[in-house]
Amino acid sequence: MTRRSSIGFDRRIDLAWLDAAAAQVAAEAPPDEMRAYLWKLLEGVLSGDKFNSARGKTVTVLNHIWGEVPDGAEALRQRATLHLAGCTADERLALHWAMMVGTYPVFTDVAAAIGRLLTLQGSFTLAHLTRRLVGTWGERSTLERAGQRIVRSMIQWGVLRDTATRGMYEGVPRRRKVGPAVGTVLIEALLVDAEEASIPLDQLIGHPALFPFEVGLNASHVRDASQFRVHRQGLDSDFVELQGGRA
Repeated sequence: MTRRSSIGFDRRIDLAWLDAAAAQVAAEAPPDEMRAYLWKLLEGVLSGDKFNSARGKTVTVLNHIWGEVPDGAEALRQRATLHLAGCTADERLALHWAMMVGTYPVFTDVAAAIGRLLTLQGSFTLAHLTRRLVGTWGERSTLERAGQRIVRSMIQWGVLRDTATRGMYEGVPRRRKVGPAVGTVLIEALLVDAEEASIPLDQLIGHPALFPFEVGLNASHVRDASQFRVHRQGLDSDFVELQGGRA
């Protein structure tokens, strides 16, 4: 089974819910306690009292992002958690972003497609976005819905906005500034998600999936980070891979 066999991210997720899930991890809450906390948090906010209800599915997505993460994202979560206490609000969003990139491949692909569309034309529709995703994910009835839920989440987080034209979206002018420590977590998330073992550093820093962020990171910061191995190819190309390889 490849990482891109299951969509999974099919709920709109509010920033306050992500903050609550991350706080549970930082407090070292056991998995069952974390799920119970999130279930109670969403009481009266989302409908349902069963596992497959809107409330239950949202708890599952939040738990997959910060709680019971895939094996390959466990080290990423540990490093992200370490930075939660001392980071800015913009960097906290970047840490949530990193965890979604590292745990939900569909989130990475939606974010990258949006980043490319915004660079090319400044705005996009859900139809534009879905066409970009079909090449990787195939024709799936759930793909457009997942894209829509992720877009609505990004609007709630303040990195996209609706336009005067119904169904068309655009980026916001301000990019969120991210320092080197949190920047390395974003880079690590991209490597956790990647199909390739190593990626050029400039492609990681300028990755379209990081479109909301201005990442203050250079080769020296990456070389000093223990989770990476950096090797030079050619005269001036630094390639980055995860120390110990991919899980």
